[in-house]
Amino acid sequence: MIKEKSSKSQLPTSDLKMAVVFDPLYKYGGAEKHLKYIVKTFPNSQLFVPYYDKEFVKKNFPDIEIHHSFMQYLPFKDELKYLYLLLQPLAFKSLRFRGFDGVLSLSIIFAKFAKAPRGRKHINICMSPPKFLWQKNDRSIKKPDQMEGINKMLFKFYRFFMNTFLEDIWKGWDRKAAQRLDHIIATSKVVKRRIKKCYGIKADIIYPPVEVDKMQPKKKIHRKENWFLYLGRIETYKGVKLAIRACVDANVPLKIVGSGDDEQRMKGLVKKLNAKGLIKFLGFVSESQKRSLMQKCKALIFPVRGEDFGIVPVEANAAGAVVIAYRSGGVVETISEENPSTGVFFRKYNYKELSKILKKFDDTEFDCRNCINHAQEFTVSIFMYKLKNYIEDVIQSK
Repeated sequence: MIKEKSSKSQLPTSDLKMAVVFDPLYKYGGAEKHLKYIVKTFPNSQLFVPYYDKEFVKKNFPDIEIHHSFMQYLPFKDELKYLYLLLQPLAFKSLRFRGFDGVLSLSIIFAKFAKAPRGRKHINICMSPPKFLWQKNDRSIKKPDQMEGINKMLFKFYRFFMNTFLEDIWKGWDRKAAQRLDHIIATSKVVKRRIKKCYGIKADIIYPPVEVDKMQPKKKIHRKENWFLYLGRIETYKGVKLAIRACVDANVPLKIVGSGDDEQRMKGLVKKLNAKGLIKFLGFVSESQKRSLMQKCKALIFPVRGEDFGIVPVEANAAGAVVIAYRSGGVVETISEENPSTGVFFRKYNYKELSKILKKFDDTEFDCRNCINHAQEFTVSIFMYKLKNYIEDVIQSK
């Protein structure tokens, strides 16, 4: 089993000079963490984005040369991000990649629109086909009332064209951009199936990198505390409401770590259920606090439907925590219900079903060492090793 290496020189890296293409770069999440290790795999690479936040890049990507499109000069990019989304395909097409061995894009939305020079190959890592086009029922924002200011007006304008010929045109453009790619990599089996359904393309799979070593306990875990944990963005599609209602129904404590557009509504729900002493919101926490919470919790609750991969459940296992998750999406590939068991699934998506599991859950039936060992399958070094070899094989093939 490959173990994490703390020394940068020990990680598998390639001498290829790649043009690495990414969506707008201004916040840090799972995709940006993915990008960080792509850049580490190809240290001679340069980064291309439609636009970026200078302070964010200075802090998180200080050692790579970065290029941008005309969108860098547009005003109010944060306030008008939904409007500017429509300009991204054009921005990606305007980027030029002379002098590189190939183009490697990581796309949540439109990075696949970038065009490699003649004679060079374009490999795309697809985190998912754009959900606002292909999976509208799973998107976080469903009603204009969940937005403010000009974005509320823009969303109403977008809703007017949903399920019309204009949306079909956008889908057609997105499908053609995918079909122009030389190779496409999915981040999980569930994403591979989506790519086949949406684009008619067979994708390969390389799981995203998880910083397993940072989550591992520094000393032996002696006991768990009697509360459950939710960690992630507080958004409609993340299932926080389900977790809250299940914990209230089961009368078990829940700590919620994170923030998001649905936070105030969830706090209002807790107040309505008279559960302020039972449900606690912790907001953002440091990495060391995150590790400590995962190590001490009775189990992590992951109530998301159709998650592309799901880094948080793997991090929880790496910290020695059992995961209670809805049996859907990438989590089915990362959490084991068989021997050795690292988690348990609920199969009906309602709070009563989850509540039943919470009421009878006994963490002593699980061995935290099994969780820690299972998480080793998704380490950074394994990701870098597989990606390095895959890209080199593609670039060097005729």
